[in-house]
Amino acid sequence: MVGAAGYSWQNDRAAGRHTDSGSLFVELPEEVRLTDVLTKLALSVLKEQSLKADLERLARLACRLITNCSGASISMLVEGQPSTVAVTDRVAVELDLIQYDNNDGPCIAALAGEAVRIGFIPTDQRFPHFAIGAADRRVLSVLSTPAIDHGKVVGSLNVYSNVEDAFGDDDRDAALIVAAEIAHALIKSSLLGKATQLRDQLQEQHDSATLVSRAQGVLMGLHECSQAQANELIRRAAESNQEGIVTVAERILASVEGDERAGSREQSSEIDT
Repeated sequence: MVGAAGYSWQNDRAAGRHTDSGSLFVELPEEVRLTDVLTKLALSVLKEQSLKADLERLARLACRLITNCSGASISMLVEGQPSTVAVTDRVAVELDLIQYDNNDGPCIAALAGEAVRIGFIPTDQRFPHFAIGAADRRVLSVLSTPAIDHGKVVGSLNVYSNVEDAFGDDDRDAALIVAAEIAHALIKSSLLGKATQLRDQLQEQHDSATLVSRAQGVLMGLHECSQAQANELIRRAAESNQEGIVTVAERILASVEGDERAGSREQSSEIDT
């Protein structure tokens, strides 16, 4: 049987090796070069009308091109929330879901534009919730790559491995190539337009929530009240002045910043005298 990239599955199975968990790690022949990879990608992607089928093919292709891959997934923001839109196996989607639930992890970082490569997850302290989930599934390495179109992140490719220090520079380069094809597939989809709009709305909501949270903190410090009481003060001020909650929060922060600047000027004057 011939796979999407033109390789023989039987040859892959013969040339590959199995891990203790039973996953097959395919080792590409040394004569396969970057131009060959690009040619195979050009022949393999976007041959079906179904976006889902295209993305699933790319996820499988990534796992075949990248050494030591034991599972791969493709993520994007759907209706403002990160979502897995293609996956090669159960463990990959389980690890994605752990990251979505905690709003943290290599996949989330990649959706924000940061490429993440971790060689030994148990000693990495950046994503503790993800590390626990990975340990439960004997996953030791991860490579998450943003899928970028014209400077805009439209998705991410996430590759997992049961092997320590699984991904080298060649694997990173292969992931970049596949991620570019993922971006091309997504950008042609009407789903992306809706997802992009909702992502922008989500960012705006996040920025507004951050402003309100900062204003609540200011009020809690000034009035020695709880967060709920501070939130009620902001709400009442908004109703009284017929303003939005975000506008009230901005006024509170601006007032505090003004007081801090005035205090700094007074201290400077005292020092000069």
